[in-house]
Amino acid sequence: MRNYQRKTQRPSADRNLRVTFTRREQIDVEKVAEVLIRVAMREAGTGTKAGQAGTRLQALLSSER
Repeated sequence: MRNYQRKTQRPSADRNLRVTFTRREQIDVEKVAEVLIRVAMREAGTGTKAGQAGTRLQALLSSER
């Protein structure tokens, strides 16, 4: 498994999340999954449901196989 490392400098992820809803007949499942994973990872360690999901996701990604 590869560790993720950013290649560019980005502002910190502690800003508020803004979501825009656009009704579509079909959705880009990969893009939705990427956003959900990013939110969960950012919230990892907090007491929220997203934070709990992020903590679990980190544990799954870091486990030895």
